Order: sequence, then C-alpha cells, then structure tokens
Amino acid sequence: MVLVGLLPLVVSHYFLIGINRESLETLEKKYLTRSAVGIADDLENLLASNHQQLAQIGGSIRMMREALPAGTDPFTQSGQGRWIADFITPDSDLIALRALNTGGTGAEAMPAEIDAAVLKEMNLARDVALAGQESTGHIIELASTNQPAVVLSVPVKDGNTIVGAVVGLVSLRRIVERVREEGKGDVAAFLVDRDGRVLIHSEPSIEVQHPSYANLKIVQDFMRAPLRLTESYQESRDGRTVKLLGTVAPARPNVGVIVQKPEARAFASVDQMIRATIQWGAIALLLAIAFSTFFASGIARPIRVLAERTREIAQGNYQQRVALKTHNEIGDLAQNFNVMSESIEHAVEQLKRAAHENHLLFINSVRMLAAAIDAKDPYTRGHSERVARYSIGIGKNLGLPDKEMRDLRISALLHDVGKIGIDDRILRKPGALSDDEFDIMKQHPAKGAAIMAGVAQLIDIIPGMKYHHEKWSGGGYPDGLEGEQIPVQARIVAIADTFDAMTTNRPYQKAMELGYVVEKIKSFAGTRFDPRVVEAFVQAVKRGDIQIDEQVRGAA
Repeated sequence: MVLVGLLPLVVSHYFLIGINRESLETLEKKYLTRSAVGIADDLENLLASNHQQLAQIGGSIRMMREALPAGTDPFTQSGQGRWIADFITPDSDLIALRALNTGGTGAEAMPAEIDAAVLKEMNLARDVALAGQESTGHIIELASTNQPAVVLSVPVKDGNTIVGAVVGLVSLRRIVERVREEGKGDVAAFLVDRDGRVLIHSEPSIEVQHPSYANLKIVQDFMRAPLRLTESYQESRDGRTVKLLGTVAPARPNVGVIVQKPEARAFASVDQMIRATIQWGAIALLLAIAFSTFFASGIARPIRVLAERTREIAQGNYQQRVALKTHNEIGDLAQNFNVMSESIEHAVEQLKRAAHENHLLFINSVRMLAAAIDAKDPYTRGHSERVARYSIGIGKNLGLPDKEMRDLRISALLHDVGKIGIDDRILRKPGALSDDEFDIMKQHPAKGAAIMAGVAQLIDIIPGMKYHHEKWSGGGYPDGLEGEQIPVQARIVAIADTFDAMTTNRPYQKAMELGYVVEKIKSFAGTRFDPRVVEAFVQAVKRGDIQIDEQVRGAA
C-alpha cells in the first residue's frame, strides 16, 4: 500500500518538476534575453537618433552656407546668438555641441566645467568626421555631472567636399534609468566593454567603482566574440559561489549588455514544488503506513499467531493449538493446523513409547549378555553391572554429555564381551595364569570389538571395549596406545574395572578397603591411568557417586 500510494505521487511529481523546470528555464531565458536586447536596442536607438540630429544640424549649416554671402563662414556664423545653444535643452540628450570648419574654428555650446578627457575625445571625433566618417566614441564617465556619456560626430559635406564637422557629447542617463529599472529585485543589469570593465550597473554603488568582470564566464565569452548568448555560470560573492542565469546582447559602441539572475531565484517555484512534493509525499507516506498497518493487522495477526505456534511445534512442543475465531481461509488453515498438531502429537507419543521400549529392550539385552559373560566365572558375577555403574559415576564428574554417557554405560556393560571367545578353563582357573594363558586372556578386548563391529549402531561403544586395558604411559594391550591416543571411554572403564577388581573377592586376592583402593588408584595416575580421569574418580567417591555394595562384596 505504501508503494502503491507513494510511488505514483513521487514519479508524477518528478516528471512534473522536470517539465516545469524546463518551462521556467525557457521563460527566464526569454525574459533575460528580452531585457538585454531591449536595453541594447535602446542604446542603439539613442545613438542613432543623436547621429541623425547631428546630421540635421550639419544639414542646416550647409544650407546656411548657401544662403550667406560668399566668403562668409557658416560655422562661425552659427555661433551668433543662441542657435547652437538652443539644441541643448533639458529634454535633449546633448550635453555639448560643436560645429567646426576644416580649420577647427566655428561655434560651440559647452558646459562650464568639462573634463580634459572629454575634450580630447571630442577632438578625436572631430578628426574622424573631417576625414569623412561618422564616429561613435567609447562610453566615458563625466566627473562634473557624474553620468556616463558618449561622443558622436558626423561630417558636413557640400557635395563630395567635406567642409566641416558636427561633434556632440551625448548623455546616457536614459540608458542608466533603463538599466536600473531592469535591475530591480533579483535581477542585475549592467554594461561592460570589451575589456570586461563595468560601464553602467543597475546597482549605483557598483557603478561608481567600475570594477572588472573579466573573470565572469559570460563576460569572457563576450570578450572573445561579441555575440548574443544566454547561459548558466557561477560568480563568487562574499566567499560563496552563486549560480547565475544570464544573457549578453552586444551593442554600440562596442559594449555588451548583460542581464542576469540567480538560478535559486529563477527556479524558486521549482524549489517550492520540490518542497511541496516532499511535504505531501511525507504526509501520503504516513497515511499509507497508518492505513496499511490498520488493515494489515487484521490479516497479519492470525498469520503471526499461526507462525508462532508452528515454530513452537518445530521446537518439539506438540501440545500447541491455534485459537482463532475467524471464519475465512486463515480460520480453516488454523483448524487444519490444530488437527495436524494433534495427529503429530499422537504420533510422536507413540514414537516415544516405541523408542523407550526399544531402548529398554536393548539395554536389557546388553545387561543379559553381560550377565551371561559374568556367569562364566562365579567370582565375576555382577562385575559388568558394577563397572558400568562406576563408569557412570566417573563420567558424571567429568561432565560428559548425555550421548557420551549412554555410550559409556553400554561400553562398560560389554567391556568383557570378548571373554565369550576365551576357554572356560582359563576363565575359571583358580590360580595365577601362565604366560601362554595370559596371552590368550589378553585377546578378549580385540575379540569383543570384532564381535560388536558387525552392529553399526554399536560403533561408538567399541573404543571403550577394545582399549580398556591400555595404559596411559604405554605398554598396555591390544595396541599399546598411550596418552591421548586412548579413547576417553576406555580410560574411564579401565579405572572402573580396576576398582571393582580390587574391591571384590577373587581366587587370587581378597577384597581391599575403599580408602586403600582409592589411594592405590591415585598412585597409578600418570602411569597406568589418565590423571584427569583419576581426579574425576576421586571426586565421584567423595560425592557418593561411586559406592561399594557391601552385600555383594560379602557374598563374593
């Protein structure tokens, strides 16, 4: 439900944001281009109209020349009265005006204070006009009036003959006003020359400084080629980098009009849409989670209960049942689960009983076999049972796990099963055995292991049967093992077997006292027996895990 509810919203807003961003970028580029081109056109129109006015003034002087008597200089004559000065009005763009003949004399209307650099520029423009060409000078800053201006000039011709020049100093205050009007808000507008120097800026404080923007990418592109261009670029401001979207439009006199805007402001509506998408996406996500949790709980709870009961049954707790009141498919599944659990529980109980009976049958069979072996010698009756009991006591103090304890018990019960293959005359001989007879007797561990090797289920008990006569320091039989080579079962059975032999009456010895036997066995630690098993044996005696049956001892 979360994916269904949230994914379409995110995907749709993602594509919508992309479309809107492209649309906004196109609109912003059009707006910036229109603004830059508009300022450039205004500058071109202002220069063109003032060139035209200068040409008209020149035309009037030419007509005056035709009307005046021969030899009269119309340029000097135009200075009579206020004819020249009347062209400089508050509404006019002209700040200064000169009408000069080829000798450099004539009439002029000039401000009271004018910069030497302006006079030099006007003289250069006069020379260009007297050479027969119109001229447009560089934009210069008038210190006297604190405004930018440009010098224009046109030649005055009589037919093909150049008779003089009209030079005008044109104010760019209207361009300044237009630049500042365009530069309101987040937009910045300014004019730069081909050296990257700012000539006019929408921010008056920057305009006064006339800084160089030559490191700005859009200015660098204009400096390389004065073409109209719209692009994205970066600018460092107060130690931080700002991404900008700007347009440059070339214009006379060899300047570029740049209008730029921070992309963050240009695409503010896109950012607002992104924030709205995140906000509404988060709300939709929370609602989807809430509703999915509410509706899913009714489905998930029965399934969760069923899963928990299934895990408990898998762990062996077959009494578990699922109590669900639902009447849908999950309720039917729960009912079938209960029937299955009951059937499994019944089958497991039957298996447990059968396994228990089989185990009892097996143990009793082993005990019967051990008893039959012990019955061959009246002095060893009950020996295997006692060895098994003593072995269990030692194994308990060694901390053996249940499986090894079960194997140890059976191994101890059957440790003398190989005596089945030993002649009764040797087994029942009341005195000491000869060397040959003892060699035959030493075969009974290997014979017992060979007998039991045919039963796969008894493979784990063979080590205790076969090696219970091995010695810790070596020299035992049948294989002469030593130390850790001897299986733990055999090390335990060896001590239990010795303990029973020393605490029961035999044809060749009487039963010994418990304390004496314990000390004797302790003396064999490290030579005949494993010291660790000897320690466990001593602990078993102290704790009462190994006790001598006095009735059996007396009867023997």
